[in-house]
Amino acid sequence: MAMQSIITRAKDAVRFFSPVMSVILIASVMALFATLSETQVEATIFTVEDESGAVSNAGAGLGNTLIFLLPAVLGSFGIVYIVRSGKKRLLKYIFRGALTFTSGVIMSFFLFKLAETMSERAWYILWLPEWDTVMLTIPFSDMDLIGFLICGLLTGYAVVSMVLSRGFRTKERNASLMVISSFMGAFMAVILPTWTVVFLLIALALWDIYAVFKGPIKDMVELDMNGQLMAKRGSRGQPMWDPLGDNSNDFPFENMTYDAGSWQLGIGDLVFYSMLAAHALFYSTIYVSDKGWWMLPFFFVPVVIAILVGFAYTIYRLTKGDGTTILPGLPIPMFLGVGVFCLMMAIAKWVI
Repeated sequence: MAMQSIITRAKDAVRFFSPVMSVILIASVMALFATLSETQVEATIFTVEDESGAVSNAGAGLGNTLIFLLPAVLGSFGIVYIVRSGKKRLLKYIFRGALTFTSGVIMSFFLFKLAETMSERAWYILWLPEWDTVMLTIPFSDMDLIGFLICGLLTGYAVVSMVLSRGFRTKERNASLMVISSFMGAFMAVILPTWTVVFLLIALALWDIYAVFKGPIKDMVELDMNGQLMAKRGSRGQPMWDPLGDNSNDFPFENMTYDAGSWQLGIGDLVFYSMLAAHALFYSTIYVSDKGWWMLPFFFVPVVIAILVGFAYTIYRLTKGDGTTILPGLPIPMFLGVGVFCLMMAIAKWVI
């Protein structure tokens, strides 16, 4: 009986942590692949030279954080304004279009990196005693980018449709959310400099506290609970036709969260959990050539543990509520995760 109890508890723990661990592992694998493919992209406004000091890097990171945070803040208030204006169907178009475009571009980026890597490196496909090793390189040209973009957008549309359309089960929506979140997390992990990642995650955690308790997320939850996210009906009370594939008469606000039954986790939480863990792995590769491959788990494992501890404590506090309680999912995991990441950076630089 004792062994059966242990097995049951272990299964429950695996099931509990599976959504967060899944997005972290997928994003981290993608980030590591980007490292091996020698990705060198920095999508920032403020940049510094490689030899610049910590102060310059921190200043650039803070400036980039303010620029990236502004659209998030304005967009949150904009969503509430659209809902209160009665244009809920417009909100569906915006979400579907933005998620499809973003997911499609990110997927095409990783397809491009895969093709680029395969075109530049020889892959051993056959070996015969009487022949030397036969090698194959896959041709690749810039024109293929159009095909990658089309493929990425179509795939993004299909995945997003599984989230926003009503014809899919919770399990399928959850899986689609994890795919979208992990790809977004991996993409931001490899294109943003370290100081930008650190400051941005702290700023988003602080914003999450305000948005949930005082700001637009609180307003959206109240509107949803009051049934005010219903879209306007067409003539004779029939739902208006939706050319994007969803004929439902309301905005599926709850579909934007991972639904575990007793608790929900927003897509933004999954994105930034995976972003931090993937960037920790991405950052650790700069030490591999000098210190060895053991530097990968040196950064990655403590950061992941910190995120999981913060996530578990957040859900624990959430489930202790009265059933209508909402808590921000970012602050505790991000404060712990970023703190551990900064500690490991300090140890790697001044101790090891």
